[in-house]
Amino acid sequence: MEHIAKNIGKIWRGGRASLRFLAAAPIVNAQVALRAKDREDARDMFARHFRRFLDTCQASVSLDGEFPEPGKGCILCYNETSFVDVAAYCVSMWPYVDRAAAADLYAYFPFARAACRKAAIEMVPRGNREATDQLLERMVLAARQGERVAWGGEGRLSGKDGVGRFKIGANLIAIRAQVPVIPVVFQGGHHAMPLGTVRARPGEVRIRFCKPVPTAGYVEADAREFADRLQKEFVRIYHQLAEKRPALS
Repeated sequence: MEHIAKNIGKIWRGGRASLRFLAAAPIVNAQVALRAKDREDARDMFARHFRRFLDTCQASVSLDGEFPEPGKGCILCYNETSFVDVAAYCVSMWPYVDRAAAADLYAYFPFARAACRKAAIEMVPRGNREATDQLLERMVLAARQGERVAWGGEGRLSGKDGVGRFKIGANLIAIRAQVPVIPVVFQGGHHAMPLGTVRARPGEVRIRFCKPVPTAGYVEADAREFADRLQKEFVRIYHQLAEKRPALS
């Protein structure tokens, strides 16, 4: 009976967090689009919205590692297992990101595109090669000009306790701009709330900023090899972080 009660509690907690987030999303987007004074203000408004979600789920976030300095162009490549990782990103990553990309799935929320523009977040237009190429070039230019550009390695939520296969987008940008890739490994979101469920367990998302990986000597034809190499490093660090995670009830 105690086990059943705990499961009901987890489902109630996660369901409440998800419903509150979805119901408030159009209002928050509209407020960001219409009221945010600048990029930082817009991001603060987003962060508060995602913080409420994490607090309701009883999920905390911690960061460690080597944080990128402003003015030094780089590509921040990261992994995500579940929506909890997305929330952890929006709560904690903004001090280290100048420009970001997000799946155009989020554009289905009312006012999302306008709100994301205020926060310097660009939607990745899936299925539109020409528009995607134009976006990649804008990101290359931004990195060359010293901006810290964040781009997901997997291109989607992996939905598993691990790292999914990497796409080559982040690596193409880095190679074209000739700036380093900084791996940013997320671990813990899957355990807090697995993708496709509303079962929320108290836990911690750990975010580790790793040493920059240089792109000197690589050309575009090496992007797939570079992505595979980067993915292996993510897997290694993900397992390191997982070994330190306390047992969950």
